[in-house]
Amino acid sequence: MNFFKLEINLIFKFVALTVTLFFSSISHSAEGGPCKDYGECDVFKYSLNDIESLQRGAATYINYCYGCHSLKYSRWGRVASDLQIPEDIFFENLVFDKSIKPGDLMTGSMPEEESAKWFGVAPPDLTLVSRYKGDDWIYSYLRAYYEDASKQYGVNNLVYPGTAMPNVLMALQGNQRLVCKDIPVLAKNGGEKRDDQGNTITKEKCGFLEVEEGTGALNKEEFDSLIYDLTNFLVYVGEPIKATRERIGWYVVFYFLIFTALSSLLYREFHKDYNMKKGKA
Repeated sequence: MNFFKLEINLIFKFVALTVTLFFSSISHSAEGGPCKDYGECDVFKYSLNDIESLQRGAATYINYCYGCHSLKYSRWGRVASDLQIPEDIFFENLVFDKSIKPGDLMTGSMPEEESAKWFGVAPPDLTLVSRYKGDDWIYSYLRAYYEDASKQYGVNNLVYPGTAMPNVLMALQGNQRLVCKDIPVLAKNGGEKRDDQGNTITKEKCGFLEVEEGTGALNKEEFDSLIYDLTNFLVYVGEPIKATRERIGWYVVFYFLIFTALSSLLYREFHKDYNMKKGKA
């Protein structure tokens, strides 16, 4: 009987560990590296069941990013299937090389040696970028370009200072600059400092990103939505089975909870019989 009790305790501990690891993996899945001069990375919450978002993200990536950045661990046919795009429509609108087959890897066409000469470094493959940089990092990075005449391509990035990548989405976003603003001075209690007349005391602080009005094809909300879809697609590409894995994970957790409850009830019944036999003895 003591052995059976030990088994039940081990099951409880195993379930507790499984639940802890499952929720920990969900809560930390979007963490990435620090966003340098940008400050805290903007929070990004992926939605891998939003097929329309993934479709828009795929279109943006192939039209604006794929010319330099390959996805060499993905296959054209798998992406079309997962994103629920009929293969003929996908290949007609998003695959520009007619020699490509559905089973081919998305290796790109830019020669590595030549691109290293052009950009100073070969553009990296981005299949796994969401897994080693983090979703938040990507979402912040793609929106943090600003005008910098001292750089080769006239732009820099707060999240990745000195980036060699030009802002290929500038025509959509517009000309973004670093500006200075007057911000309230905070008192020790966390409130705003005020002068004798009750006016808020301010100080100038620089480093804020601001898009010059009328310079982009999209407004801020539309551009942020486009970047959300693009980041969402990169999260999918990094782990195509992620949505299925998380869904199955819930089933596993529920199974262990039900199994533990039934095991506990069974233990109670065995324990009653044991006490009855012990009393008769």
